[in-house]
Amino acid sequence: MTEIGVEQKQMIDAARLMVPTLRKRARKAESDRVIPIETLDELSEQGFFRIHQPECYGGRAWDISMMVRLGSELGQGCGSSSWVFTNLAAQNWILGMNYPEVQEEVWGNNPAALIASSFPIKGAKVERTDGGIIADGFWSFGSGIVFADWNNLQVFVPPKSGAQEAEHHFALVQRADYTIGSENHSSGLAGIGSRMIHLDNVFIPEYRTIPSSKLMGGSSPGSEINPSPLYRLAPLTMGAKVFSSPALGIAKGGLAMIEENLRGRNTVGNAPMAELPTAQVRISEAGAEIDAAEALLLKDCVEAMAIAETGSLPEISERSTWRRNDAFAVQLCVRAMERLNPLVGARGLKPENEFLRRFQDVHAVSLRSEVAWDIQALDAGRIKLGLPLLKPRM
Repeated sequence: MTEIGVEQKQMIDAARLMVPTLRKRARKAESDRVIPIETLDELSEQGFFRIHQPECYGGRAWDISMMVRLGSELGQGCGSSSWVFTNLAAQNWILGMNYPEVQEEVWGNNPAALIASSFPIKGAKVERTDGGIIADGFWSFGSGIVFADWNNLQVFVPPKSGAQEAEHHFALVQRADYTIGSENHSSGLAGIGSRMIHLDNVFIPEYRTIPSSKLMGGSSPGSEINPSPLYRLAPLTMGAKVFSSPALGIAKGGLAMIEENLRGRNTVGNAPMAELPTAQVRISEAGAEIDAAEALLLKDCVEAMAIAETGSLPEISERSTWRRNDAFAVQLCVRAMERLNPLVGARGLKPENEFLRRFQDVHAVSLRSEVAWDIQALDAGRIKLGLPLLKPRM
């Protein structure tokens, strides 16, 4: 297991201390469709977003397990707050693998700059031009976009002569380069501030674009100046921790809430709920599922960091297994919440019920393609049976 240092323990404790406040703010985050600015400021002031930022820009460059540890603490208070944390923190990690001149442009004058990421929707276009690309249209799923100074767009660049398929790149644009539009109106994770953005024929210089094929593990352009093994991990593989970590926190918080509730609650027949064998079994099974999910996620972090420390590349079987495990950990969290749901009773039908919000949030996480079980299990199974991947970018 990766050793946790004093400063890391202190930040984990700080996350734990935030849980009661995040619980109180969770309903406001849901109704406002974005986490309160007070939450964003507190996360920023305590350095949460900089846990994976390179040390040369004042970051911590901590190993990837800290995303799991912190995300699962914050998620016990508010799933949306945890989601915004993991998504914005992950972009500092990805930028740390980018070209040094791009890191300097983003962080040189503002080491605390926040970066979101958006995905193109139907109709978005990218064209090659002299010195770079031109992006036009709408991009969506930009969690925390309202707080970001930059956007690390995901784009598909048209092939050069002789190439067959568009190539996936990350392309950095400044906040002034796009307009923020309507939100995505999700019933789960309603407070993540996800908005659609519009780019109107924006020129993006080539040096601000990087093919994801250069970020598949091992040496990266950024690892020249950032020696930590963190910057030799593959974000398209280990980056799924961005999604599984909040799910773990949501489930942990749901279990704690039910346990606390049942200790002082009686049935309509005035029998203590805590003495019902069915309640005891559901609590035990849900707890085991959540513990198993956490152990699985942390095991993957240890394995991936150990490979990165040697400078070698993970095998495709390892990469597909890590993605499978992220998806399965989310499934375990979903099952735990579904197992606990009957213990809530009719009060769980009210829109303002806290468990209902958590229930919707964990299901929303499970719908992300990066942790969708049917998708990730399929690829992992194909590799085990000697068949090619269906998702070549893994």
